[in-house]
Amino acid sequence: MALAEENQVITDNISKVANVEVKLSAELGKAKMPLRDVIEYDTGSIIMLDKAQNDPIDIYVNDVLIARGTIVAIEDTYGVKIVEIVDNNKIEKK
Repeated sequence: MALAEENQVITDNISKVANVEVKLSAELGKAKMPLRDVIEYDTGSIIMLDKAQNDPIDIYVNDVLIARGTIVAIEDTYGVKIVEIVDNNKIEKK
């Protein structure tokens, strides 16, 4: 099959599922701690996460890591700027 034909097949296949909704999530960081610490949390408590302030955050589609990004402010809301697409052979599930 010629490259042009392969590309057309891929495009046709993608168009068949393009409207399927997926869950996209951006993970700021994680924390592991005893339940007794969580029970003591109150308004104003601060939770230390496993990432530094300038570390990229992980971006998942249906719990599969696909990219990394940085947090950006967009008017009164937050967004994520993609800075790295994860190699297909490195895809890992959350």
